[in-house]
Amino acid sequence: MSDAANTPTSPTPPAPDAMEEVREQPTMPLEMPLASDEERESLERVRKFLLVVHRGLLQAERTRYEKVRGRIDNNSAFLQLVINDPFFDWLRPMAQLVLLIDERSTDRKSPLGSAEARSLYDRARTLLRADAEGDAFQRLYFQALQHSPDLAVLTRQVAAALAK
Repeated sequence: MSDAANTPTSPTPPAPDAMEEVREQPTMPLEMPLASDEERESLERVRKFLLVVHRGLLQAERTRYEKVRGRIDNNSAFLQLVINDPFFDWLRPMAQLVLLIDERSTDRKSPLGSAEARSLYDRARTLLRADAEGDAFQRLYFQALQHSPDLAVLTRQVAAALAK
């Protein structure tokens, strides 16, 4: 082996043209625009609708669960089932989104940005859309609406309110 093969080489500096390209590229702003009052209000509004629909879904799924597996003794036992029983797993995305909205809306160290507020709002609207051909949550949501007229009415009311 020759000594040249064992000698570490120092990196070659970029060509002058490459340096010009780096300098000319736009830089990301250090601070993103914060969510406006209107964006925060819209996000809070859709959060409330998520809670209303989630409550309706919980009630509809409790009824369905009790038809299959028998009466649930009390609300504490029901809460444990919602947390631990796979029967209720599909409802988690809605609860998790509500928690995420809560966390991001109240985070003082890293305030909610405008783009993030819009993104959370869009995610919530998508989640509130029952769809027989959609993702797993949307399909199960669609099925729940087919079994619960009360939930279907509630969902139509929420959709109408969001359209305003």
